[in-house]
Amino acid sequence: MTIESKTNSYFLALDYGTQSVRALVFDAKGTLIAKAQRRVESHIFANDASAEQSPQYCYNQLVAVIRQLFEDNKIEPEQLSGITLTTQRACILLFDKDAKPISNLYMWSDRRLVVGKLPKMSWYFRLMFKFAGLSRRMEFLRRAAKVNYLQENHSELIQGADKIGMLSGYLISRITGKLVDSKASQVGYLPFDYKGLGWAKPSSWRWQALACTREQMLPLVEAGTNLGAISPSFAADTGLPVELEFVTSGADKACEVFSTLSSSSKVMSVSLGSAATVCIETKGYQEAYRYMPAFPSINPAHYLCEIAIERGFWLLSWFINEFGQQEQAEASRLGLTSEEYICRIIQDIPPGCDGLLLSPTWAQGVIYPGPEARGVMVGFTPEHSRKHLYRACIEGILFSLKAAMERLESKVCLSAEKVRVSGGGAQSDIIMQMAADIFAKPTERIHLYEASGLGAAICLATGLGHYQDLNHAREQMVKSGDRFEPSNNSVQYQSLYRVHRKIYPSIQPLLVQMA
Repeated sequence: MTIESKTNSYFLALDYGTQSVRALVFDAKGTLIAKAQRRVESHIFANDASAEQSPQYCYNQLVAVIRQLFEDNKIEPEQLSGITLTTQRACILLFDKDAKPISNLYMWSDRRLVVGKLPKMSWYFRLMFKFAGLSRRMEFLRRAAKVNYLQENHSELIQGADKIGMLSGYLISRITGKLVDSKASQVGYLPFDYKGLGWAKPSSWRWQALACTREQMLPLVEAGTNLGAISPSFAADTGLPVELEFVTSGADKACEVFSTLSSSSKVMSVSLGSAATVCIETKGYQEAYRYMPAFPSINPAHYLCEIAIERGFWLLSWFINEFGQQEQAEASRLGLTSEEYICRIIQDIPPGCDGLLLSPTWAQGVIYPGPEARGVMVGFTPEHSRKHLYRACIEGILFSLKAAMERLESKVCLSAEKVRVSGGGAQSDIIMQMAADIFAKPTERIHLYEASGLGAAICLATGLGHYQDLNHAREQMVKSGDRFEPSNNSVQYQSLYRVHRKIYPSIQPLLVQMA
């Protein structure tokens, strides 16, 4: 239901992802009017497990993609009614008292850990974690937290930091001149109370576990909050009108999930991106695994009950980069991306990859998978080729997502009638059909690929008063796309799934011993 029609009815959504930054222009019906995209380097260097990037580099790429938008498309800045931003999650940096960065961005993919002795927490917290069986997991959380890594390696920076925030907060500050962030962007190792949707209470264990203080946290606002006009400096850098209004959205996954769900609770959202996720939105706080938090939705007072495979389709890209030079060369010759070419050649491999199964638990987690996690391949024979490996990688990700889906269905007491898929993997008809067969449910895309940008645009349209709330905006701006029904291969995949789901639980005790 439209509230008001405006002359300047286009919405500019900026999406700063892991591999690219995009400037996307939508109309009030969710149609993508114009787009510009620039590939970005996710880090300055990647020596061992490190992944850092310059904040200024990120800002420069954001400015460049906006300028590219107007150069490459028949759209004028005056046609825009507002602007919003969504970014990748869990990228941490430090600010001085003038809101200027004093550190690099520590990206979500940075896997360096604290190696020295951790400061002791109060005895009652240690006792609480011990009785809950969480001592080992809490130690991993504290070693993985970037604020603790900074405390160990750059203590002068973190102790002198006036504020600690994320990529989203930094870019919002450059766009608006206000150092604030959205509640729906707070996913990462900071003292955020996910159930309470705000910074933790002073008595929370989080303040002892993480090397930061309440005073260092950024002010938070709801997604869909109108922060007013953009800053004069951002207007000058980009060519945007200085009176253009900025509205907050949330992290890319939060925006992506909201745009792929619907008012019906019988839809499951799956993202086949660099990180692969299964998610459902709930009004009450519900954890998929005990002590694994549900994340804030862009829908105020709602939660995203999510299970993630941190290195999702990133894993396929990693295999191609490490072992697929021949496939990369052939893809280049044909004018295809490596992933597009791989999806073509794996059609020669039968479902189940002639007995090769892969468990994509390559990256450790606090709760699931645990700190002991390692990836596993089962069933190698001399007859297997790289093509088998590529297909096994995709099947392994989808099998793991199916297990996650079943767990969410049991936790929130629903049986999903269909699955909506987004992310890079959703662009492939081959992968979409594999997903329908493995999930054994109708599987569909929404009407366009840019799901996270569309979710951000829904926030923008609502925050500017075009729609009365986010749900009404979604009804008007999101449409169903291509639909894939389970094929005859689904029966075989269900049999393979019953084997695959036993792999990680079977080897977990061995991995714990190794760790």
